[in-house]
Amino acid sequence: MRPELRYLSNKDLEYVHNLALELLEDMGIELCAEEARDYFRQAGATVEGEIVKIPRKIIEDALKTVPKRDAFTLYGRDPKNDVKVNEALPSLAAMTMATSVIDPHTREKRPATDQDLTDLTKLLEIMDNVSIASGLITPQDVPLESSDWYTWAGTIKNTTKHITGGAVGKEGVRDAVEMAQLALGGDIAFEDRPFISFWVLTSPPMKLDENPLNVLMEASRLNAPSVISSGGILGISSPITIESAIIHTHAETLAGIALTQLVRPGVSVLYSSYVRSMDMQTMSVSMSSPETAIMKSIMAELGRYLDLPTKMPTNLRDAKLLDAQAGFETGMVGTVGALTTDFLVSMQLDIDLVVDYADLPYSNECISQLRRLVRGLDFSDKRIALDNIRKTGHGGSYLNAKHTAKNFRKELWTGDLTERGNWKSWQKDGGKDMLEKCAERAVELLEQVKDVTLLDAAVCDKIDAIADSAFEKAKAIKR
Repeated sequence: MRPELRYLSNKDLEYVHNLALELLEDMGIELCAEEARDYFRQAGATVEGEIVKIPRKIIEDALKTVPKRDAFTLYGRDPKNDVKVNEALPSLAAMTMATSVIDPHTREKRPATDQDLTDLTKLLEIMDNVSIASGLITPQDVPLESSDWYTWAGTIKNTTKHITGGAVGKEGVRDAVEMAQLALGGDIAFEDRPFISFWVLTSPPMKLDENPLNVLMEASRLNAPSVISSGGILGISSPITIESAIIHTHAETLAGIALTQLVRPGVSVLYSSYVRSMDMQTMSVSMSSPETAIMKSIMAELGRYLDLPTKMPTNLRDAKLLDAQAGFETGMVGTVGALTTDFLVSMQLDIDLVVDYADLPYSNECISQLRRLVRGLDFSDKRIALDNIRKTGHGGSYLNAKHTAKNFRKELWTGDLTERGNWKSWQKDGGKDMLEKCAERAVELLEQVKDVTLLDAAVCDKIDAIADSAFEKAKAIKR
């Protein structure tokens, strides 16, 4: 049985859920797209201008048709990368949209490029604890208006894992899905194996803007899963108290879920939230404060309460470098995430703005430890092995026992980068700290994957052509 962390009791979860339903029913939510309002109006909601007051029955009906955890599969382009969340331990999901990288060779911070996107995605492809290989960076050397298109092209060409990304309007969704269909080779319909999903961000408090609504509706029509997320900031766009902030955050997510099921009953949704705190001294948002960690856990608990797959930003660090602060933040917030959510959004520094190549092998090893931590126990006869205890006897040693030889590799976590030797052996190996080892490993891995291609050149050219032709289209779309 997998261990859990709980901030809220079942009674608390029910109370928060009902308060969120109450908010949607009496206060309503602002929906800035007429088509979205029409879907709710036809379902029986009251529409007053752009405010939609949603009866609880609409939410309850949506929660009956949205796929639950035991029916949910996160598809990869390659079936070997499919994940069933009811069976899986937590895994990493690459965050998106950083604008800078720490160069793997010079170790200097610089703007992210389209080549970085290719290289980082190739690394994500070979990381064994990564399930969602999203575009960690948005390239800064392509036209800004169509940068999302280039991000989709770069990721789809270079990974066979699931990808989550942003899109601009219905056109952006359609083009990303067309790229995905090209990668599938036409042999498999995208609707049967939707291996990409779309971020849909609310505009707290209690509002969804036109662009995310259009993305949500078009993605649902095409059977692409949506990752619905509210990113309020305590004291700014969310109430200052955690207890209050989680209520409207949950309400916004419920409204998004309901819209997906009005558009296409049965389309998949991942429950997510970016509600976070702000340092009132520096006025900087924090992705790794204690308050943020608490809220990530609570929101994951609410997602589990709905029996939905959950995806939370639990490995994003405020630290600027892969240093002691980053290590502590990874340990604190990562442990909370491993105990509460299915996919830990990760591998960015400086409040989501910077990607260090060294962070990929580092985060992959960290989640490996966390997966061991939450694996749970099994008190079966085979595991207890009383005959082994009796055979060894009083004061004996288990070092030479067959039970030890048979089980120690599975039972004891062994790291690839973590230092566990004595001081003398560490010095003999070069006396390198974790950052040095991870930076070197990243360069080694880049060399291994530099010539790897996953799609035929002709297919890549067609995918690139979609991105190249998107500039004028993107300029015309209302953001």
